Amino acid sequence: MISTILILFIGWPGIISSLAISIAGIIKSKPLWLIIGAILAIPFSWYLSATPLLRHIGLLLPLFQVGAAVAIYRHVIWLAWLLLLPLACIAGWLGIAVLTQ
Repeated sequence: MISTILILFIGWPGIISSLAISIAGIIKSKPLWLIIGAILAIPFSWYLSATPLLRHIGLLLPLFQVGAAVAIYRHVIWLAWLLLLPLACIAGWLGIAVLTQ
């Protein structure tokens, strides 16, 4: 039971749901959704911080989403998209790395 819950939050469902909720938050201009997306991204970023390549960047990913929430709150939509880009790029990079092995 606990392992299933962990897989949902740390695995690909957690990554995809974090990105989807964050994108929906930007489209609908709801900063709270970006905060929820940041909370969902914490287990994934914690996992990334254990890798040597992304050790220093891993724990910063949810902070980018919080920054995007602040940008949405201040009505700076382009900055919110720009701050969501690192999470999307790292998730895409990891997906490509997993699929090409």
